[in-house]
Amino acid sequence: MKVRLPLSALVAGERTLDEAARHYAFRVLRLTDGDPFVAFDPDRALEASGTVLESTQGRVKLEPPHEALIRAAREILWVQGGAKGEKMDAVVRDATELGATGFCGARTERSLLKLDGKKAEERRSRWERIAREAARQSGRGDGVTVLPWMGWQDALAAAPPGAARFCAWEGATTPLGPLLQPALLTNCPLAFAAGPEGGLTEGEAADAEAAGWTLVSLGVFLLRTETVAAAVLGAVRVFTPL
Repeated sequence: MKVRLPLSALVAGERTLDEAARHYAFRVLRLTDGDPFVAFDPDRALEASGTVLESTQGRVKLEPPHEALIRAAREILWVQGGAKGEKMDAVVRDATELGATGFCGARTERSLLKLDGKKAEERRSRWERIAREAARQSGRGDGVTVLPWMGWQDALAAAPPGAARFCAWEGATTPLGPLLQPALLTNCPLAFAAGPEGGLTEGEAADAEAAGWTLVSLGVFLLRTETVAAAVLGAVRVFTPL
């Protein structure tokens, strides 16, 4: 399997890599002169075969780009209540590997992650880098749109038009499975939301219902907040046709 290198603005021809791409290609991937690779542009879901011409100069040659063969089957947004430490990083990584196309970190009443201004934008940039690397590792040719950090109600409103919307809440009694299965048989977008450590408040659950989201249960086991995305999107991935 050829190594994959994320590159923006793919066009055919010779190209000198910028400093970041050069470091990744020759220090991380350890490509040398004559080595083949696959360049992919996650922003446009394009791929192109490439060859290293001169590693010391960062020069490569790219073939004409084409539409990525491996990409998300449908539009899927994951809304995650802000969690502390590296838990949000794990959610972004898992969501990308399991086919999400959008990610939104949300400020909730019980969020331990506090972001504003410059810190919020820095964290968003970090999540974009994590999503790009997860796309590379998983073989995806498309990427994940990381939305700005926002409040809970704004995050709920970010669901794609016409999406089937499900909000995981420990107080819910309706299981997700029977509702998810018919949604997967259609081509409609999907949107999922989960709270941070400590979960969502009753008021936030009510906000979700008022915004057209269905409150759902994931079963009798109490999952860690960073596990919910993997559990839900794993089910979506398993039952999505290739």
